Amino acid sequence: MPESRDPQNPAQPAGPPPPGTWVLGRIRGIRLTMRFTWLPVAMLLAIGFAAIIGQQFPSLGGWRYLAALAFVVAFTLSILVHELAHALMAMRFGIGVSEINLGFFAAGTHIEGERKSPLEEFAVSVVGPVASLVVGGLAYLGSRAFDEGVGYVALWELGIANLIVGVTNLLPGLPLDGGWVLRAVVWKVTGNMHTGTIVAAWAGRILAMLVLAAPVILEEVWNRPPTMIDFLIALAVGFFLWMGSTASLMQARLRRKLPALQVRTMARRAIAVHSGTPISEAVRLAADAQAGAVVVIDGEGKPHALVSETAVSAVAPNQRPWTTVSEVSTRIGASHIIGINDTGEEILKTIREHPASEYLVLDAAGAVYGVLATSDIERAFRGR
Repeated sequence: MPESRDPQNPAQPAGPPPPGTWVLGRIRGIRLTMRFTWLPVAMLLAIGFAAIIGQQFPSLGGWRYLAALAFVVAFTLSILVHELAHALMAMRFGIGVSEINLGFFAAGTHIEGERKSPLEEFAVSVVGPVASLVVGGLAYLGSRAFDEGVGYVALWELGIANLIVGVTNLLPGLPLDGGWVLRAVVWKVTGNMHTGTIVAAWAGRILAMLVLAAPVILEEVWNRPPTMIDFLIALAVGFFLWMGSTASLMQARLRRKLPALQVRTMARRAIAVHSGTPISEAVRLAADAQAGAVVVIDGEGKPHALVSETAVSAVAPNQRPWTTVSEVSTRIGASHIIGINDTGEEILKTIREHPASEYLVLDAAGAVYGVLATSDIERAFRGR
């Protein structure tokens, strides 16, 4: 199944679980969650499989529903095996894993950050589909132990389902696992991780278009008239592939710009004033110094707040001589301080983990250098 690349804290996810999920527990420190949508989908699949069992084994009566539910649970566990394979391989390379989220059509393993080498990328990505193929093969072989009966049908269907999951996920296009495998191969050949992402993302777009065209292709090649269900499935899967590959493509283009982004060049020059300074005086001092930001310092000269440009604009000019900067400032936490030598990846990590409109920039000696605004970062991205 496609894996999530969003950085999270390893082993101990911060904050509550995502909305619409159950927390099932932990495996090797990894939080295991399941989407609420699993239940209605599981019921639909169980009813459909029960109908198949009922046709072949009418003597089972109502027990066919229990057998069908057991199949659905077994299939869910096989998806967990797939995701655990990703997670355990990542942990073997020392990469943090925060969560495994189960669902029939969108299970994911939240792996922390980027891989350090093409080998890590390849191993972590390919092991999931391989696990599904192994489970599928074992289930299929297990069905051979039964000449007939519910056990044969259940294991045979479980085997086929896992073989489909394994083969489908090996298709070479993002956001499928096979796309990450292709990314690793291109990365190894070119020596450029971002080139690998772009190639794999475009491959995912091509796959999406092929899936959308699949019903028509089936009719032309095998003379099989497509049904409405065929078109709906093709639309859903094609949309999923297109959106996932497009997101990966945009991320790759952004990450290509990261090395050129530096706090030193993007930070606004700032002046330091005490908390009792009137807004009008702070604005005058900033204009004289050609500064774009104001930092509030305490009695010891240490910065503790940033003056909000939006809040200052909201104060009428005739009220600014009587309003102090402390009334239009926001306290600075340790998480909202950025070093002057930070670059692209470090900047994005801070913004992602500690969202804010502005960050205090300190120089190597710990003195105030300036203020970095997220709007300036966005402008730098658009301008490059």
